[in-house]
Amino acid sequence: MTDQPTGLSAALLRQANELGFECQGQAPAARLEVNPEVRSMCAADRCQSYGKNWMCPPACGDLDEFAAGLARHADCVIVQTVAELEDEFDVEGMMEAEALHKRRFAALARFARETAQSQGLPAPLPLAAGTCTLCPTCTCPDEPCRNPESALVSMEAAGLLVSDACEAAHIPYYHGKGTMAYTSCVLV
Repeated sequence: MTDQPTGLSAALLRQANELGFECQGQAPAARLEVNPEVRSMCAADRCQSYGKNWMCPPACGDLDEFAAGLARHADCVIVQTVAELEDEFDVEGMMEAEALHKRRFAALARFARETAQSQGLPAPLPLAAGTCTLCPTCTCPDEPCRNPESALVSMEAAGLLVSDACEAAHIPYYHGKGTMAYTSCVLV
């Protein structure tokens, strides 16, 4: 692997810049590891989505599937939306930044899928920040996912420790006091 991204990774980094992500980087997918302890944090259900969202555990697939997905991809492009908050209680600012990040990342994931398909490349694996919020209410577990082509599993649900992924890509995980960063990645 070269130090400079090539092919789809380079195209994704350019597109991420155009979409306005404040921070982006890339790392060899082999530098990422599926960590069962991260998935255990999902089971604690702090976000109240465990077992209630198709893109969250246990419905999103087991860790062996994600480890196999990592092994099938050579590169990982990591993107962040970084927001300046008024103070540590600026919930509105956090929610606005999260919504912005999800819009940006949905566009990047769509670009990745369309570009890979048009070039005859293997399908990329986009992993988002936090639980899928594409639908106002998830149909899980009563009915199938309404938007399986657009719904995104989170990095954490895939067992990735976000801080380790950022370190592998040589981008900061923490951007300083008064900031909030939302991080997602695309495996290509």
